[in-house]
Amino acid sequence: MENLSTTFYPKHVLEEYGPVHPNDGAKICIICETCISSRPNYFYCRVCDFFFHKECHTTLMESNLTIDRPRTHEHKLTFIRKTNSFNCDACGEVRSKKMNMYACLPCKFFIHRNCIYLPKVIKLTCHLHRLFHTYHVPDCNTGCSLCFASFVSGCGGYMCINKTCDYKLHSYCATHELIWDGRDVEGEPEETSNSEDVTSLKDVDGNTFRHFSHHHDLLRFCVDGEDEGDERICQACILPIDFDSFLGCKECDFALHDTCASLPRKMEYQFHRHPLALEVDIEEGFFSCSKCKRESCGFMYRCCQEECEFKMDAKCASLADPLDNGIHEHPLTLTNYGANCNKCRFYLGSKQVSQPVLVKCNYDIHPLTLCLFESTYLWSHACPLRCEICEIRIKPKYRDYQDIYGCFDCNTVVHVECAIGKYPFLKPGHTIKLNGFEIQIASKNSLSRPICHACHSTCQDKLVFKNKKNVTISFCSINCVTTSS
Repeated sequence: MENLSTTFYPKHVLEEYGPVHPNDGAKICIICETCISSRPNYFYCRVCDFFFHKECHTTLMESNLTIDRPRTHEHKLTFIRKTNSFNCDACGEVRSKKMNMYACLPCKFFIHRNCIYLPKVIKLTCHLHRLFHTYHVPDCNTGCSLCFASFVSGCGGYMCINKTCDYKLHSYCATHELIWDGRDVEGEPEETSNSEDVTSLKDVDGNTFRHFSHHHDLLRFCVDGEDEGDERICQACILPIDFDSFLGCKECDFALHDTCASLPRKMEYQFHRHPLALEVDIEEGFFSCSKCKRESCGFMYRCCQEECEFKMDAKCASLADPLDNGIHEHPLTLTNYGANCNKCRFYLGSKQVSQPVLVKCNYDIHPLTLCLFESTYLWSHACPLRCEICEIRIKPKYRDYQDIYGCFDCNTVVHVECAIGKYPFLKPGHTIKLNGFEIQIASKNSLSRPICHACHSTCQDKLVFKNKKNVTISFCSINCVTTSS
């Protein structure tokens, strides 16, 4: 260890230390704001309780502690050496024990080092128009359109370039790595897309439609009680078509929900920073949705950036914001991890959001509705609720509530997995490729109880995975197929 003093801290002695062990506390460089353990040597000031990399200190001293960037401010910005509690004029945030603040004292302008390089104009997938950065957000009490927190009075943020639009974001919300692609589009022409290139469905004559994924014309049909023997599967989301109208082909079994048929070929998804393109032919035969983490063999939205592996199924893509599906008394706001209620503490996870609200069940003449029972009710109910299918008592899975399917007229209750299965977005008869093997998805016959080749337990789910070369070999899950290969 070496002790030294510099012109940077003329009254303090800086102690130099060698490489830090990764588990040696969370030491953050107050200049570059990265972990100290990521580089070999660092300085420590005991008086100020500051850590900073040796090379960051050297770079800062060589720059004479000033930054001249007219694009950010018309005057030179000077590095502030003391611990500060000033609001950053660019983002409004106060960072305690951070000294990477620059200032123009005559203008009383203060800004974080990172905020000096904030982009001027950005385009986010969560909003239709471009956003520009301003150092003064009017009507700061209305709140950020993403996190809903208010703005700091007199500080900056991002506002919609369309003056008739009231959309605005905190600087740190707008430039978060999950929603911003890192591009400053100032001076770049806006991208214009041809509506015909984006539209999936073409109206031929009012009753006949043409979908880009199918070679036959489609007609609109309505589900009624006389069609109970026909089991139609939507080719986009793979869920059964049991209610309302749909688009179907008279020459084959191709069918689509109205909502799924209207999904665009290209879209900007509010919780992903890159545009998405719709694909109908999946090379492996299935994929795992990055949102709900469920496997699907239906339509897939893939990120247009080659290095990005984001994928999303049709069900997650078709969710409307706000979500008003009748599960909760208030409309729900979609989030990156599900949906929240802004009026109370109610929330849904990403899997629950994508579950169908209504399902048909052989154990009840009425459709079953997705219900959320409070945990206290399930535990204290005089007559324990039991699943009509597996006959096992329904126990709370979550802290506050349990999601089940039920009929209020008949008092029928069913576990979610018993009603829709573990893989609701995979269809029987479909072939998938997994670890070099072709696996056929089959419905489990109620009379047969195949034994899983991997875990040696009875296959309990609605679907069974069979080796196409040897159909006597069965698996109970995709995980078992993977581990046995």
